[in-house]
Amino acid sequence: MNTPQEAHLYKRVAIPEDFLNVTDGNTWGGDIRIGDLTGNGFVDFLVYKSLGGIHPCFLGAFTLDGEPIWSFGNKHLEVLDTDEPNSFLTTHSPDRPGPVAIYDIDADGKAEVICFWIDSDVTQASKWNLSEIRLLILDGATGDVKQSTVCKELQKCSAYVEDELHIPNYVHQRLMIANLCGNLQAQDFIVKVGVDILAFNHKFDLLWKYTDKWYRYPRHSAYIPAVGDFNSDGLDEVNGGNYGLASDGTVLWNKYLGDNLDSVLVEEWDGQYRSILSAGGQVIDSSGNPIFSLGMDVVPHGQEIRSGNFLQETHPNLVIRYNGHHPDLMVVDNDGNIRSKFTVDETPNNTGLETIRWNGSDESDLIYSPAALYDGEGNKVVMFPELPPPTGGRMGWYHCFPADVCGDAREEVVLYDPYTDAVYIYTPHPFHPEQYAGYVHTKRQYNARLMD
Repeated sequence: MNTPQEAHLYKRVAIPEDFLNVTDGNTWGGDIRIGDLTGNGFVDFLVYKSLGGIHPCFLGAFTLDGEPIWSFGNKHLEVLDTDEPNSFLTTHSPDRPGPVAIYDIDADGKAEVICFWIDSDVTQASKWNLSEIRLLILDGATGDVKQSTVCKELQKCSAYVEDELHIPNYVHQRLMIANLCGNLQAQDFIVKVGVDILAFNHKFDLLWKYTDKWYRYPRHSAYIPAVGDFNSDGLDEVNGGNYGLASDGTVLWNKYLGDNLDSVLVEEWDGQYRSILSAGGQVIDSSGNPIFSLGMDVVPHGQEIRSGNFLQETHPNLVIRYNGHHPDLMVVDNDGNIRSKFTVDETPNNTGLETIRWNGSDESDLIYSPAALYDGEGNKVVMFPELPPPTGGRMGWYHCFPADVCGDAREEVVLYDPYTDAVYIYTPHPFHPEQYAGYVHTKRQYNARLMD
């Protein structure tokens, strides 16, 4: 039996005290994003909090050494709740990883923060609609507002469909950076709010809006769409599971493709980018037709799916959390054969899969499931020393960013529990700090899945 190795704890980065909240004796920061905000070649961090757990209302930027860079908003915002008489919405750690991204959206060579925002002078609001939300772009280095826009179509979005509240479809409001307009680099983004998918360019012009009809559990579309060029036209499309959209919003497919379609990808598969679905373990073409499908009997509840080179002799491969919110994983080769099935450690939500290039791009990838690394055969091969126990609950576990933030070109694991006060960075042995070539921001960071 293999003995897991301990990773090297490169840094425990304390969130600056001014960015922390205390609730019932627990000190917490909130959800985290990573990127080079200052342009010095090193990774920085952004912690944010949300009114009612949904609407971002506080941002705090800090360095790899835990030094504050800037902050914006009110970390103690409290407003009247329009849905509950004589009640207030208060500031919480986000209910899910939400609508905040770090990316050079205006192509000026410097990182910006793109986010939904609720102003501190708002006196009342609802958790279940975006009527008080605006779009912001902030300078990554200073926190100064570069652009602010109110979009009426965005403000119409809510958790309701025909007067019914559909919470799971609403809470996963993730900004996904995409190239929809054919610029030299991606300068657009899409976001799903409830049943509505909206596309914006870097000037916050609304490019198009699509309304999804697949919202009733368990025949729902993906809570967080994926973007990528899966029809080889040089632009990014949207894989929503039961629907596919071209860069201009044209519908490529709209059909039921399986129960519990919780997770989707756009990744390279046998030489070209394909849409990948957790429901039934499927890879589909640009018209939504299966190239292969494991079937619902094999994948009864595809909670999460990730792509990587987990097997030495054949790749790419898939890893699927195939039985809902449980610790059951399988690895599938590129012919659709199940190569291993295994059980990982239990965690508070049994989500958080990620592909980690721990051994470099020329060696097999490893699988992160909170909070350890596993190989393609299901062996636990890396553990993380000095990592406190997770706090528990829907979000209280160690979310993971894969990124090269120190040492040689192998990827580190950047871990955070939103209900705690620090970020932990682990790197492989041996550690070579003198070989660091600088942080590079890729879609593995700015479009990280984090949680499906």
